[in-house]
Amino acid sequence: MTQGWSPTLAHQVEHAGGRWEVMNFSSAAVEAFLRFLYSGKLATNMTVAIEASLMAEIYGIQEPSKICEKKLMNGTSLSDVYAMLEVAHRFPDVGDTLRGACLRALLADPEQSLQDAWQLSPKLLEELLATATNDIGDYELAKMILSWQEKNPNQSFATMLQAHVSLGGLSEDRYSDIRTYAENVGLGFAVDQMWAHAQAATGDWTPDLFKYMEAKWQEQCQEHRRSMPFVGCWMNLIPSSLGWKPPHHSHGPHKAQEEVARNVLNLELQPGEAMTWFLPIHTIHVSGISFTEPVAGIVPNGEACVEVFSSSNGCTWDLLWSSARNNFSCRTKERVRWFKISAKHEFFSNKLLIQGVVHAG
Repeated sequence: MTQGWSPTLAHQVEHAGGRWEVMNFSSAAVEAFLRFLYSGKLATNMTVAIEASLMAEIYGIQEPSKICEKKLMNGTSLSDVYAMLEVAHRFPDVGDTLRGACLRALLADPEQSLQDAWQLSPKLLEELLATATNDIGDYELAKMILSWQEKNPNQSFATMLQAHVSLGGLSEDRYSDIRTYAENVGLGFAVDQMWAHAQAATGDWTPDLFKYMEAKWQEQCQEHRRSMPFVGCWMNLIPSSLGWKPPHHSHGPHKAQEEVARNVLNLELQPGEAMTWFLPIHTIHVSGISFTEPVAGIVPNGEACVEVFSSSNGCTWDLLWSSARNNFSCRTKERVRWFKISAKHEFFSNKLLIQGVVHAG
């Protein structure tokens, strides 16, 4: 009987004596394989059938694989396809045809067929995504991977998300949608890193926004051979009080205000005062802030001495940094052009350094 199917198998059985051992295959698969040798039929569930088919391929018997491939072409459940692919993945030396059939079944409509692919092993899932990435848009793929995180919170999909999705081409609305979803499933940090990287590809990173603006201003003045006002054109300073006074300067208060804006002189604020910056031409995706001198932390009642806010429109403000908190992300979710620093309880004299990726427009 075995000779008719496979001379290789017949030779092994003949020389095995009374004991023929099969390694690495389940007893159900071995039984299905032997029944096929007797009947020529593969009547069992798909997971066992594909394992039996892979066993048959080792002995050069291709018929079981053809039966499985035909069943795949005629349609089978996604859970069966996932299970079959996992089994085929265990035997990399055989089963190329079956693996290809499973992949074709999944990639025919990847947005639908991969919705529950988080059930696959991480290694197989990585290989599958590498194949499917060109068939799914970044927005759709990001939402899919985030849905896997939601369904399987015990496994982190952060690395997978960062490896296979690019946020650089997304609109602000789509990015906002992804960012909200990511925050809800615990991957907000990963999306923040991805977005900052995407912005860095099209902007200029700087450790000091105000010094960067000064350099651009000087470059523009030299190019056009005329001096344009820095304050009012490149940057606006808006004090909270009409009584705000810039530091003393030999050339008068207007020059002092300009040098505060360029981070040449310290910004000085009395308790309760605030200063707002507005960038008419540029925006920045903030990745951190610091000061040139130590900043007082909190007052006895626990309130912060200094707070920094950011805004994209000058109406809605987000807390960017607080002296009352040790752990703070200091990152903006979007490009911003407004900043506000508030000296709440004590005199403030310092330089604010804003780092991030600057964009024109």
